[in-house]
Amino acid sequence: MILIDEVMPVCDRRELHRRATTAPAPALWDAVHGLEGSELRLMRALMGLRTLGRSGGEDRTVLEGFERMGFRKVAEQPGEELVIAGIGRFWKPSGGLRRVQGREQFASFAEPGFAKVAFNFRLDGGELSTETRIAGTDAQARRRFGLYWLMIRPGSGLIRHEWLRAIANRAESAHPDSI
Repeated sequence: MILIDEVMPVCDRRELHRRATTAPAPALWDAVHGLEGSELRLMRALMGLRTLGRSGGEDRTVLEGFERMGFRKVAEQPGEELVIAGIGRFWKPSGGLRRVQGREQFASFAEPGFAKVAFNFRLDGGELSTETRIAGTDAQARRRFGLYWLMIRPGSGLIRHEWLRAIANRAESAHPDSI
């Protein structure tokens, strides 16, 4: 079983993206943790639109940026999989984020009107993937997130592809003999 299955076994929405790479696993794992916002032009542009120009984070890693927003690393199997989780009202301009304290708090959170999001980075052989799962805490939250998802899903998918490309490029440039 993969870790995201343990963290969020049931979800309303799910999206999976994969990329083949020849980079060695340790370099990929370092790249997952070291990826910086400055390497992700599309993500910065789309997040700038989402936050009406209030986004920043070019000078920190992507994982640090998520942690600043209230997301938290809730599971990790070093060299294989990392799971990040967040809780919010993502359809609102502010995002309505609640700070995740840890895996147990995330799993048990059931306050109506919120969506729980978990995403991972996973290495499996020569493949790097990221999966995103979303679950509403009640019917109204599922409907609201569903409408929001219709609007942002294409951009979200592009961001995930950009993440995977940038991670693979970072790892492959650290080990040019792997290309």
